[in-house]
Amino acid sequence: MKNTLGIIIGFDSNNDLRELSEHRPVASVPFGGRYRVIDFMLSNLVNSGCYQVGVLMRDKYQSLMDHLGSGKDWDLSRKRGGLMMLPPNAFAPKSSPLVTENYHTSLEALGSVSDMLQKSKCEHVVVCGADIIANIPLDEAMREHKKSEADVTIVCTKNGDGGAFDMFLNLSPRHEVSDIRNGDNAGGKCKYKSLGIYIMKRKYLLDLLSDCVTHNLHSFERDAMQHVFNRGDAIQAYVFDKYVAKIEDVKSYFSASMDMLDKDIRDQVFLKSRPILTKIHDSAPTYYGEDAVVSDSLIADGSRIEGTVENSIVFRGCKIAKGAVVKDSIIMQSGIISEGVELSYVVTDKGVTVRENRKMMGHATYPVAIAKNTIV
Repeated sequence: MKNTLGIIIGFDSNNDLRELSEHRPVASVPFGGRYRVIDFMLSNLVNSGCYQVGVLMRDKYQSLMDHLGSGKDWDLSRKRGGLMMLPPNAFAPKSSPLVTENYHTSLEALGSVSDMLQKSKCEHVVVCGADIIANIPLDEAMREHKKSEADVTIVCTKNGDGGAFDMFLNLSPRHEVSDIRNGDNAGGKCKYKSLGIYIMKRKYLLDLLSDCVTHNLHSFERDAMQHVFNRGDAIQAYVFDKYVAKIEDVKSYFSASMDMLDKDIRDQVFLKSRPILTKIHDSAPTYYGEDAVVSDSLIADGSRIEGTVENSIVFRGCKIAKGAVVKDSIIMQSGIISEGVELSYVVTDKGVTVRENRKMMGHATYPVAIAKNTIV
């Protein structure tokens, strides 16, 4: 993986996070009390030995840049390689046929950095999304890719469930891709779902981008992979059989967050040998009042808990007042929950204040989401 370039698509194409993505892309949405969603894919690359990583951005990327900084928290602050922030059309000239004025799709975004790809000396490229919660051994996937001598290796999971924007696969006994379906897996015809992680040679990617332009294709995940399959290129799959969640909407975000309360799942995601890295904050330990009741919850440091917290996730610097009851909810950084408040299946973004005696209730299938810095 030392001779591999990682490219993370750090903007939203098909995600529907409603209030949680008003001011940020899904890549920088807070997760699990102290992380951001992009931390997981970035850590997967670094833990696999990939130290040249570019993050493609499109809009609302200030929070993403603030979080990643120079990349030092991921050991990516280096003289050679390291972390590269790639805002819209950072490299390619406007005259390039691969560039649109304001790109909308992942294929157009990759085309905008074609000049960087041309100059890179890396042999292989890993193209991946930033919306995956998992601890994936990409070095193992790379070994399987080289062993198979395939043109493309797609990292997938054995799960036929998904939405209209997912890509489904059928595999031969040797894990060769025998069918690709986009968005429609009625009846479970395909047993595997792509995780949006693709491994290929750098030169192959450049040729593919050029070929996609001549065929007027727009989406890398859907159009490009279907085009590669139809023209008969060798496509292999690496099946990841541990826990994985894809953040596509508020429901999937809430579900994945609540999964972190399960120790068995946490043990699959947060491995000591492959740690999930994030931006370091120095905070005092959380204060628990005499009347505080906390059960089955994740509580980050720097908070003040004086009420009741059950089956919930509380981020850094939050205040849960005496008499407040927070159940099955997510309180992001610097949230203030006042006296007499009752919350159930609620997600409050950063800096939300819920005033005295408010009662809010959602459902596991449709959690209530409150936008950043809102006063309720």
